[in-house]
Amino acid sequence: DAGAIFDGYPRTRAQAEALDLLLAERGRSLDHVIELCVDEDALVERITGRFTCASCGAGYHDSFKRPSSDNVCDVCGSTEFTRRPDDNEETVRTRLAEYRAKTAPILPYYDERGLVRRVDGMGTPDGVAAEIDATLDK
Repeated sequence: DAGAIFDGYPRTRAQAEALDLLLAERGRSLDHVIELCVDEDALVERITGRFTCASCGAGYHDSFKRPSSDNVCDVCGSTEFTRRPDDNEETVRTRLAEYRAKTAPILPYYDERGLVRRVDGMGTPDGVAAEIDATLDK
C-alpha cells in the first residue's frame, strides 16, 4: 500500500487533529513527521539568492551556483533571468515568523506520539534527501 507525503500540511493543531480523524476513519495513521532543522539566516540567503533562466528554467543561485559565464544560461544560452517576487528577505522572514507562531507549536503534539524525526536541513539537497530517505526507512 503506497504512502503519502504531506508537504507544509498540517500547519495548525486544529489541522493536525482533523488529519488524524480523517486518517483514522480510513484505518490509517501517520508514521513520521519530519522537521527540517535550518539556520534561519542561512535559509534567508538560500531563498533570496535563487533565480532561474527565463527561457529554459535552469536554476541558479547568487552564492552557490552562478552561471559559468556572467548573465548567460549554461543550458540554453539565454541572457534573461527571473526571480520569484516573494523570494525577498521581508517575505521570507515573515513566513518564518508565521511558522514559529502557528506551525512549530504542533511539533509537541506529534513529539508526544514519538513521530517527529529531526533532519539537518543545512546540507546539500542530495545529502538532505538521503537523510530523509534513511529516516523514513527506519
